[in-house]
Amino acid sequence: MMIPVDDGGSFERLGREADEAAKGNEELKERLLTERIVREFAYRLVEVRAAAAARASNKTKNDPSCCLWGFDHVPKRSRSGSCSHSKPPQPQADHDHDHRNKKRCFDQIHTTTTSNNNNIIVQEQKQRRKITTKANINKNKNRIAASASQVVVARPEMPERFKNKIKEMGGSKVVRVIQKQLTWCDTNNQNNRLSIPFKQIENNFLEPEEKQWVVDREKPMEKVKLIEPCLNKVTEVTLKKWKMSSTTLNLITTWHKEVVCNAANQLQIGSTVQLYAFRLAHNNNELCFALVNLDLVN
Repeated sequence: MMIPVDDGGSFERLGREADEAAKGNEELKERLLTERIVREFAYRLVEVRAAAAARASNKTKNDPSCCLWGFDHVPKRSRSGSCSHSKPPQPQADHDHDHRNKKRCFDQIHTTTTSNNNNIIVQEQKQRRKITTKANINKNKNRIAASASQVVVARPEMPERFKNKIKEMGGSKVVRVIQKQLTWCDTNNQNNRLSIPFKQIENNFLEPEEKQWVVDREKPMEKVKLIEPCLNKVTEVTLKKWKMSSTTLNLITTWHKEVVCNAANQLQIGSTVQLYAFRLAHNNNELCFALVNLDLVN
């Protein structure tokens, strides 16, 4: 027969400990209680089988007729009609030790679950803050862009003296390429270039063959005439495409030495300039530029 097992109120104790560890969370309580019951059942099953095997081994030495498969032999009935059968006593120290291990196991499970839940909450809060911050940044960008779009930038026409200079050279087909404020890079000797960002170009000023050469094939267009802001000098520069943070065309080669360093042009950081393109019909429709310093004109 099976060895009777008296739980001694173990199930009620497990329920109380699970309830304390779950702190009111019924789902967590059921999961913890299920895990402990399964674990306790496994422990008890091992203990029972080990005890039965030990008894069977001892009894085999004394009585070879007993069962060898882990069950107690059926004792002979005494004349009084009672069966001599007793349970092996469990030491109190072992019982207390098992109780402490069970309590520690519950605490570990509860601590791990609480830690995981806290990590999930922290991650969700970080994600919400990230989304909120990104939304605020986009709102600010849109607000700044809307404010900038409402600002009307004055774009005066080309001064008459520049028109006259172009006529003297036999120029025609005048178009404004860009109006911008000079930056540190535009006036710095090491950079030696006037940038013309693609996104700020107001009018197409290149012929199809020129665009294919300069933009598509990224070849330089050399010896392009430039009327300087002082009107007293025409300099030859090179038009070249550069790939920086954004694709731009640039006037290079003699830009800093001949144009920026010419004190008569009064070019400095923050100066507002206009770059015009025109054509010389008598010279095979040659491309030329004229640079107007609006600060100097005013």
